[in-house]
Amino acid sequence: MGMYTELVCAFKLINETPSHIIETLEFMSGQRDEHPTELPDNKLFSEGSRWKWMLQSDSYYFDGKTHSKIENDTLVGGRYVTIRCNLKNYSDEIENFIEWISQYIQKDYDHYFIGYKRYEEDKKPTLLFV
Repeated sequence: MGMYTELVCAFKLINETPSHIIETLEFMSGQRDEHPTELPDNKLFSEGSRWKWMLQSDSYYFDGKTHSKIENDTLVGGRYVTIRCNLKNYSDEIENFIEWISQYIQKDYDHYFIGYKRYEEDKKPTLLFV
């Protein structure tokens, strides 16, 4: 039995984000039923990985309820991603996810803050920068 890690982050995607990346995020968040036809080239998406459900995973170890959504803001412009989930991070899924998605995040300056991760037994979160 493993421990849970919470992931809370939010960011705006760059305008050049490929459609198959957006489709993958929508599938991972439960907003799309169809499996993506093209998977990204990253170790997160290796055989047997739990990437499909990670952004929807939940437990009772954290007070926040799981909520992950990709939203196209037509008023302001841009595509925004909001993630709150927690999972057993057995194969470094969270770290692999951040490594993969960071290339598509709009960064306004160096070391752009996107959120945090928090291991179940830790008193303080680990801040996430890209």
